[in-house]
Amino acid sequence: MTNATSPSDGLSAPGLRSALLAACVAQFLLPFMVGGLTPLLPALGKDLNASAMHLGLVGAVYALSLAVFHLLAGRIGDIIGRRRLFLTGIGLFVAMSTALPFSPSITIFLALRFMQAVGTACMNTSVLAILVSCAPPAIRGRVLGISSIGIFAGISCGPPIGGFIATQLSWHWLFWMMLPLGLVALCLVAFNIRNEWVHAADAPFDWAGAFCWLFAMSGLACGATWILAGPWAWGLLAFGALSLGVFLLAEQRTAKKGRCPVLDMEIVFHNRPFLLNSAISFICNCTILGEVFLLGLYAQFGQGLTMQQAGFMLSIQPVIQLVLAPVAGRLADRCGAAKVAAGGVFVCGMGMLAASFLDMNSPVIHTAACLVVVGSGLAFFGAPNTSAVFGSVDEAHLSQASGVVGTVRTMGMLASMVIVSLSMNAFLGSEAAGPHNARQFLAAMHTDFTVFSLLAATALLLSALLLWRYPAKPDASR
Repeated sequence: MTNATSPSDGLSAPGLRSALLAACVAQFLLPFMVGGLTPLLPALGKDLNASAMHLGLVGAVYALSLAVFHLLAGRIGDIIGRRRLFLTGIGLFVAMSTALPFSPSITIFLALRFMQAVGTACMNTSVLAILVSCAPPAIRGRVLGISSIGIFAGISCGPPIGGFIATQLSWHWLFWMMLPLGLVALCLVAFNIRNEWVHAADAPFDWAGAFCWLFAMSGLACGATWILAGPWAWGLLAFGALSLGVFLLAEQRTAKKGRCPVLDMEIVFHNRPFLLNSAISFICNCTILGEVFLLGLYAQFGQGLTMQQAGFMLSIQPVIQLVLAPVAGRLADRCGAAKVAAGGVFVCGMGMLAASFLDMNSPVIHTAACLVVVGSGLAFFGAPNTSAVFGSVDEAHLSQASGVVGTVRTMGMLASMVIVSLSMNAFLGSEAAGPHNARQFLAAMHTDFTVFSLLAATALLLSALLLWRYPAKPDASR
């Protein structure tokens, strides 16, 4: 199979349409599963006799698994082939989705949930690398923009469908709904894409590096999740940071010995465009989950909306992203991915800054406007930034770049919730947010959105540095 093709072929490039459809489905499954499961947690807890702590672990084990295996999947894909890794990942996801409704206890459920996330990490890492390999460079932004429709569709559909299942069916149906979607993606790749893209077939897997990465991400993810639980959580964070340092040193030595590391240090320390684009992605992802969480609570406690009304209002943001993401992808191909991503960072920062001025007397339309502005900014940032990350590495490093993209997103979102947790604890203490302490909640929200605005400003400065020091070179294929 030939991966390179002329730009005139557009979406008719060999295997591209199948890879694009598979990527849409694969990227839909993750946010849909996370958002759809949230309304079902009370029913799940009742059926499995789970405590509140156990229900909190349902999301935590999923995030931990993604943080660990996104990067590892990138290297595994180089060894066994991206296509084979995708088929293995989607197969594991489908198998775990079938088994989860039959869990006899919450312990078994959490173990299966962890393995389901392993499958998710494998399929998402490999399908993005396959998609970029199939796409001509001249339309890379376009296809990534189209594929991101799956992400925003999953975000939009997850909570309302989960709510419907919670009231009309049982929580088991959420997992059974994954089966036909997963099988569609599996068939698209199995029957229409033949290339494996193996780049390190003879290299032994770097088990030492893998375990160092496991310890690092486990410490950071668990410490971030339970950061307010006590000093032991800060100890986990310190352990994770130390393990991350050991991992980086070990990977550097592994490369010098001629072995194949989990993460090639060349793309970390010597590929500045890749490093800057990844850092910008991490910083922007530090604002995403916190912004949605805060505005959802503010709509209820500050503006008196019902839970259902607040849910509908929050859906404005992913709908805007759904509509604008393909436009942003096309624009990235024409004007340069880094430039469009920088514009998205600026618009997103303006939305965060506007949200920091919301008060008890702000009309609902102001909150909706903030969601529109932030959603527009994220739409023009997401796919172009991903395109810029992939454009900064060669074909042999696409799998690793894809793993870094997933890891950066996951850790950024965890950092976002850490920021919110710390501010809530500072202003509300151990009390839950509600109408009785709306003013204290508002003070915490103002603090968070100020922090998010500063983070966006930092990302914008890095974007300016990137554009100044590493201007995009014209692509001969355009």
